[in-house]
Amino acid sequence: MFKIRLFNLALVSALVSVTLFSMLGFSSSCNEMYDNIIRIRILANSDSQIDQELKFKVRDAVLEKSKSMFGEVNTYEDALAVTDKNLDALRETAQNTVYELGFDYSVAVCFKEEFFDTREYEDFTLPAGKYKTAVFTLGEGKGKNWWCVIFPQVCVGACSGSLEDTLSKETADKAYNSKNYTVKFKTVEIFENIKKYLDF
Repeated sequence: MFKIRLFNLALVSALVSVTLFSMLGFSSSCNEMYDNIIRIRILANSDSQIDQELKFKVRDAVLEKSKSMFGEVNTYEDALAVTDKNLDALRETAQNTVYELGFDYSVAVCFKEEFFDTREYEDFTLPAGKYKTAVFTLGEGKGKNWWCVIFPQVCVGACSGSLEDTLSKETADKAYNSKNYTVKFKTVEIFENIKKYLDF
């Protein structure tokens, strides 16, 4: 019985080792995404239809404003500086949109590290983890939120950018062909959620 338990333990250990070894390259690609992508999150005032519609109007205005901001930006470091420098202008764009549409909600904006679960977009998937994020809060910010990527500009309403504008071809391939890495995306999500729970 002891030998059987020892064999099972060795088998499990071997499987864990193989899994971790196979994840090394993928984890490296995830880290590259964390370190080269800037995301955007917009929290609606509430879940009412009118507040959700307002959220999308603000989204369109902010993404349109961001076109000129990132027009000549090619590196993540420059994108961080540009975002930080233009945060007030982006907030003003969002606030003016709210007022122009007849609402009196205040708009708060901050630029910080935010945790995201794995997110599948129309053309690509981003792994769970922490990303630098421009966070817009409309009014009380208690409604469903919208999130995407502000750099590189790959979201609808911004421009026809590509993840390859800032990521290596190999890493971008993982994002664009996520169905080939479903298990690995899930494994990263579990690991990142554990890290989030343990707060490190």
